[in-house]
Amino acid sequence: MSTPRQRVPNAQPVERAAAIAQVVLPIGAGLMAPALDPNAAAAAGAAFLAGATFAGANYMNRLGRWANALPGIDIARAHRDTMGISTITTGMSLALGLAAGSDGVDKLMAGALDPVSVPGILSLGWWAAVGLVGYRLRRVFGKHQAAAPQQAPVAGADTGVPAPLTPAEKIMAAWERTISDPDKGQHRHQVLTDVTVYVTYWTGRIIAPAGACVNVTKEAVSSVYRVNPAWIRIRHGDHAGEALITVSYVQPTELDPNTLQGAWERVKKRVLPKTHLEEVGKDENTGGQVARVVADDDLDALPRVVSLGELAGALRRSIDLVSYEPGRRDPRRAIIRVMDHNPLEAGHDFQGLDSLRATPGGWVNIGKIVSGFPAKIQLFDPKMGALHVVIAGTTGSGKGGTGQMISLAYHANKMAQIYGDPKGASNPAIPKMAAYSGLTQYGALGAMRLSWWVLQHRIDEAARLELKNFQPSKLRPYCATILDEAAQMLAPGAPNRKEAVKIVKDGASLTRSMGMPWVLINQTVNLDQLGSEQAIRANLLAGGTWIILRTDSDQVNLGDLPPGFEGIDPSLIPPVWVEEDDSLVYDPTLEESDPRRTFGLGYVAAPGGRAGMMRIDNLEDATEHIRPENILVPADVPWWGDEAEMEERARTPIPGFEETGGGDEGGAATDEAGTRFAGVSLPKAKQRTAAEKILHALRDESDPLYVDALDTGDEIDPQDIDYVDRSQLRAATGLNESTFANNLKSLEATGKIHRITEGKSAKVALGPAPATGTEQAS
Repeated sequence: MSTPRQRVPNAQPVERAAAIAQVVLPIGAGLMAPALDPNAAAAAGAAFLAGATFAGANYMNRLGRWANALPGIDIARAHRDTMGISTITTGMSLALGLAAGSDGVDKLMAGALDPVSVPGILSLGWWAAVGLVGYRLRRVFGKHQAAAPQQAPVAGADTGVPAPLTPAEKIMAAWERTISDPDKGQHRHQVLTDVTVYVTYWTGRIIAPAGACVNVTKEAVSSVYRVNPAWIRIRHGDHAGEALITVSYVQPTELDPNTLQGAWERVKKRVLPKTHLEEVGKDENTGGQVARVVADDDLDALPRVVSLGELAGALRRSIDLVSYEPGRRDPRRAIIRVMDHNPLEAGHDFQGLDSLRATPGGWVNIGKIVSGFPAKIQLFDPKMGALHVVIAGTTGSGKGGTGQMISLAYHANKMAQIYGDPKGASNPAIPKMAAYSGLTQYGALGAMRLSWWVLQHRIDEAARLELKNFQPSKLRPYCATILDEAAQMLAPGAPNRKEAVKIVKDGASLTRSMGMPWVLINQTVNLDQLGSEQAIRANLLAGGTWIILRTDSDQVNLGDLPPGFEGIDPSLIPPVWVEEDDSLVYDPTLEESDPRRTFGLGYVAAPGGRAGMMRIDNLEDATEHIRPENILVPADVPWWGDEAEMEERARTPIPGFEETGGGDEGGAATDEAGTRFAGVSLPKAKQRTAAEKILHALRDESDPLYVDALDTGDEIDPQDIDYVDRSQLRAATGLNESTFANNLKSLEATGKIHRITEGKSAKVALGPAPATGTEQAS
């Protein structure tokens, strides 16, 4: 016997009505518009604007979660394309009808009869769009053959049981025949009820008999409704005898591996088990997706350590396109971002010195977090005092630019600075903002010694005056010590290492309440590179901000990374931004783009701040932002400003290190410490004054024949004078700029040296200036 069949509509009546409105509305609006009075025309215009706004947001998938409660929202989302076209054509006919009356509508609708005219072309396009909507909706208006539901044997039509008509009734009828049938069903007496049909899926409740549990399988449902078992979801209901079912006709978003929800299935299996996503949405800032990672009910907290490299691999993204931010208060939540492009790649230009003005709590913005929030660090706390900063990153990672930004933040807030740079010229802008700069290893040690002596003065003063909390003023400002390339002073084998470690240890542990923060800038944060002192690390951790940029293989111990950086391997930060057009085969006809370095890209963690991937603001040179009135000195120190005493303190080891100079066993002491032998006390070598250092260095740098001629009083031709570059001479002396310049003037006034200028550079030579042929430098 053949199965009875019947023709049934492809869509529900509501969806058919919506389709008819999309086809008819453009024509109807044009015909009715000329007949509307001004009030009705205004109302029609307002109604159209509201409808067009909704249709536009629906077309771009920008409706929020609030729209899920709207009646017919599933139909609107399924028809977003045709609804968008219909909105445009309706707007055209309505606007012409209101503005130009019947003549405008006639040209729009009948202009196609004259296709070579401008109105004719516009009319043809309009009718093509109207027809396209009808063509796209043809399925909704059609019908299809379907098997008539099999009725149980009856004695005629007296049973009164109607045939299922709606899609929901058909779904429940199929369930009853194959799954819950008391005689032949696969899961007898487990009925389906409360079915709601949407465009791409349907939902319902499964009820089991009293005393039994729901055990309907996805495979059984898949066989009945001919859908992929993975597209079926069965969840527990309010009790064991109830389950909630969702059957999708298309692949659900959470199963699409190209979406965040779909990729999270891999993450749950390999990286973050017992987790799920909530509040999944589009991230306008990155073009990707953002969501909350939430621990399941049987997991009390998310893991403290999450490998960002493994997470990026599971999400099939490069590490610079994935951001994971642990919750600041709730240990069961975190924020995950998967980006199509990293918004930090374009960078963010520095907004001027005033943008670094600190809040009352001492916070300043130095860059951007990948989420769009500002990257904040805290320079000081009104109660805790000054706060330290640690910056780590390999060459080319932006370490120098970050240090310059921190120094500029101190400058913007009128904080004095003491700067030490063992390399001599890592950051030329910082010395211009500093109260004292010590360049080269010897000069950097001198700067550290001066910082230590300023600390001793403030400790004594605080005890004498019973000062509890540090209160900055113009004469007693915050005084930061910035040590660049810290490993050259603190790592094993460094000259005067023990003395340098002692100074940094005291600075890290004692200076916060004295208004004297420390900034350590280094290639890595390995403990041995910071003096191998847990006290230094502990006080730096508790007392400020850590900024970790890209590091290299020297960062061998990830355990040395501070809290907030668990799971982050700084060496995985790519040195250049990933290029999407990376091809397998070289094509000489295509112009290759130059790699762009990830300068300033890293991670920041500050107590109370928002941790995450960040990038420092773009600033090549801070010189133009320097304000002379902001360059302060620790004027509360009585000997500050006395150049002779400052130089004496800078070149003299601190108490306890006079004998050895503070070097490691077998390491070098200061170059002024003299030679010493075990069991033999030799007189300490006399230390040179600043003027003597300049003359000594100038003799070393000059031609020996020229020096001998001066010593013997021979006549010297002006062409034979041997000049030394001024900057080269200052680097050889290790003196700071102000001391060096003052002593040059004194030596020149006494005729021991003379200077000339050649272009933009100045040069110095031994002896008085020749009578003629040489232009004196001003």
